[in-house]
Amino acid sequence: MPFRRLWSRLVGQDAPPQGVSAPQTPAPPYTPDPGVRIHRAAHDPAFPAKREAAIAALTAGIDSAALAEGFEAKPQSWAKTGPLGTVSLHIQRSRYGFDCEVNLGFAPAVGVAAGPWEEEGRIPLGWFYGEEPAPLIYLDIIETPETLQTALTALRTAALPWLVAHLTDPEAAHRPPSPAGD
Repeated sequence: MPFRRLWSRLVGQDAPPQGVSAPQTPAPPYTPDPGVRIHRAAHDPAFPAKREAAIAALTAGIDSAALAEGFEAKPQSWAKTGPLGTVSLHIQRSRYGFDCEVNLGFAPAVGVAAGPWEEEGRIPLGWFYGEEPAPLIYLDIIETPETLQTALTALRTAALPWLVAHLTDPEAAHRPPSPAGD
């Protein structure tokens, strides 16, 4: 009888009668803890090549979007200057080597940056496609191409238009960035 009580507490229903198996529901796909993924990557001799492939894919994607908007390319950075200042994009690699962030920046020609720029002077690209800005994990970029496509779509459709508006519209900094599609 202890099995029946345990079963009902764990599953929330009566235990199946003796000899009858409980209905099987498929288990959700296993997603390892991020710490486990980092540990595995740190011990994977192929990881440095995967990391560089992820950075190359991210850089190529940003490069095509930024150059189409008239940005000047620098190593892992893009900038465009206009009458009201300079806007920029930067890939900031994590010092631990497992992820990176794409940051947007604005340096006004006169005065101090206002609006969302006041606090940290940068805005993560993640604001434009996620509820909580998070870094881009290299393994996700390589293993799940949708991860990179989501970030690049947000860059093209929401982040770059909002960022470039800072070059000609003095009120752009006072309009909050909105996720793609809003």
